[in-house]
Amino acid sequence: MFIPQLDAADTHRLRKKQRTRARILANAIALFRRNGIRNTRSVEIAEASDVSPATLFNYFATKNDLAEAWVRGEIGARFDLLAQEAGDRGIRSGLRSCCPDLAKPSWGERKLRLEAWRSAGRAATQTLRHVASLEALVAREQDRARLRADLPAGVLAEMIAEAVEAGLISGLRESSGLNEFTAGLRARIDLVLDGARKRNERVSVPSRPGV
Repeated sequence: MFIPQLDAADTHRLRKKQRTRARILANAIALFRRNGIRNTRSVEIAEASDVSPATLFNYFATKNDLAEAWVRGEIGARFDLLAQEAGDRGIRSGLRSCCPDLAKPSWGERKLRLEAWRSAGRAATQTLRHVASLEALVAREQDRARLRADLPAGVLAEMIAEAVEAGLISGLRESSGLNEFTAGLRARIDLVLDGARKRNERVSVPSRPGV
């Protein structure tokens, strides 16, 4: 597949857009922490980021999009790091090692994080960014015959990502402490991966004679 190369001007514009997006998101998170998501106005985010409301809208159409970019982006960034540092490490141990890094910042601001997840909603709009690195890890495990290959790597990656999200949300609501929160997150990952083991792969039904 041909992939066009960016010239210097295109590269500069792309990096500028990435910096602007990151600045908007960082300022939005700071305001969310100060005022709460509901009480933060989009115009305040635009002013803090030194952009016009129209420019803000081009990057994030709503505060819900900002909340999603925060909580799902945090998970995606951790998955990216896991993929970069994976080496020969199995996906289970890698994902389990992510749990404290995901649980600890969420536990420190439980009320706000729940508000962010409610704003983000369950229908992710950032699915590709959210699971792309995880999909690559799953595909590698399938190639090594450690995970079942009768399902696309993207499907299994989405199932794992959804388990992580659900674990974060339920843990914020129900856990009595950080250790329980982290353990619950790991248990959900284990449950999905247990079902995704190679030995659980469906066996094709043999064709009947004469068919």
